[in-house]
Amino acid sequence: MQQADKKLMELEEELERFVEFGGLLDKKTRRYMVSWMREQFRPKQELPPLNNQYFNYFKKELSQLFLHEDLLELGTKSEVLSLQIIRDIVRWFRHLHDKTLKKHPHEEELTALGGWSVRPLPIFIESWRSIIRQVALYYTSEEFDTTFYENRWKQLINGQPATALAAETKEAVEFLFLDFLSQWDAKLQGKILAFQLKNFEEEFQDFQQTLTDKIQEFKKLNDLLSPFTDYLERYWDLSRSLWEDTNFDVLQDYDVLLQNEEQIRKLAETLGRMRQAELETQEESFETTIVRKSWVKDPFMRTEVAGIELSNRLQHTLASEIALLSEAATTSLFLKNWADNRLLTTAYDDKKLVISNDIHAETHSKVKQKEKGPFIICVDTSGSMEGEPERIAKVLCFAILKMANEDQRRAYLINFSQGIKTLDLLQIADSLDEVAHFLKMSFRGGTDISLALNEALTQLETHQYKDADVLVISDFIMYKISEDLLQRMEKQQFNKGTQFHNVTISEQGNQEVIDKFDNNWLYNLDTKNIERTLHENLTWIRNRRL
Repeated sequence: MQQADKKLMELEEELERFVEFGGLLDKKTRRYMVSWMREQFRPKQELPPLNNQYFNYFKKELSQLFLHEDLLELGTKSEVLSLQIIRDIVRWFRHLHDKTLKKHPHEEELTALGGWSVRPLPIFIESWRSIIRQVALYYTSEEFDTTFYENRWKQLINGQPATALAAETKEAVEFLFLDFLSQWDAKLQGKILAFQLKNFEEEFQDFQQTLTDKIQEFKKLNDLLSPFTDYLERYWDLSRSLWEDTNFDVLQDYDVLLQNEEQIRKLAETLGRMRQAELETQEESFETTIVRKSWVKDPFMRTEVAGIELSNRLQHTLASEIALLSEAATTSLFLKNWADNRLLTTAYDDKKLVISNDIHAETHSKVKQKEKGPFIICVDTSGSMEGEPERIAKVLCFAILKMANEDQRRAYLINFSQGIKTLDLLQIADSLDEVAHFLKMSFRGGTDISLALNEALTQLETHQYKDADVLVISDFIMYKISEDLLQRMEKQQFNKGTQFHNVTISEQGNQEVIDKFDNNWLYNLDTKNIERTLHENLTWIRNRRL
């Protein structure tokens, strides 16, 4: 299953769980809420109004979110992204509801009301004056006038115990008691709702700003990462900042540098240029099955009578023929007819369907374009590369990765100084966080190319990278390459046709080391110019085939 399809299914399931078990409002209102938000992105037909004043207030506020043009544009283009936005709104709304429901300034009053609501009638009759005094702690007489209830209870109870009251009187007292609790609850819920709405307005402003910031961040991310992947929805997450958490600002810096420096951009275009693909012949075997169906007469089936015929089948002989055996004079006639196949017998016309399969094997040859091979890229981050040389090296690495992603080619990155760090990119589009982190690493030590070349040669012996080409980007301010590494390089060049390329970002590089590579190019830091041979020969990397 593709990532987008899997994510879509997960989001649908989460929204359905909210509808079924959301814990706020009611199920009908929750379903209406999700449907209404879906309609904002993909209008089909206008939903009928919902008779729920509580939700309609929130709906009015939420409508402000969908006035954001960029929000609508993102959600309209991508169903996954629209559901993620709806999911985030639902999560925020549910969190806010839980927060205001559990934490509000009326907890003490809510507890008091709960205590009275479970109090038995006989106990209430003995302590009814207490409920009048308690309500007076939370409301003025203008807010909650208890005079009517106080006078009626005084008349009905008149200082008597519950046991002395008539049944009708008890019923009247209980009715007043329940009505009083109902009035109290209504006023209390009104205060809680007023607090929730005030809190909602404050929280909503923060959420609206968070969502706006995320939209702008996501649009920037889309511009930067679109050369790598079309499926950017997985980077939508309100709970984190993409630029801080993933270091995509590093990629942004390199992308800007790549745009500003003409010669580097030409290099990237050269790397991306296609030449005539190598072809190979591939044989494919096919088996073709031909199904034949025919109706065949079956003499053993006797369900469909077709008429009368002459035969010697005794089991099908008519009764008139059998009657010849009843007289000695006609028995000989019966036997003669039987011997001559001339008995009158019932004719049947029963057929059955017979299916047969004929299998034919064929072999076809077809011309297939060979797939392009992977890269092994070694980037020097030693102390001598600090500053502009290191930035240029990583820009080149970034440009090559963009090209590799377009052709779905595997890449193996080696960051080296006196030590190495590696990154195996099977699917570059799925590893952008790791690419960003890799490009941010620097060693700042001395330059030891032997570790990087040893790792590259080790990878060339694996199945995944046996047909790879190697590119080293460095200032080549180093000593020499050991003899055993040179022999391994020559073995790969001679036996496997491996090409070892280098880009030198300095004019002080060790020429003895540089000459060991198949193709040598120079990037001049002063003129920001790449020697002509770089444009001509770097196409080797672009066009290597498996």
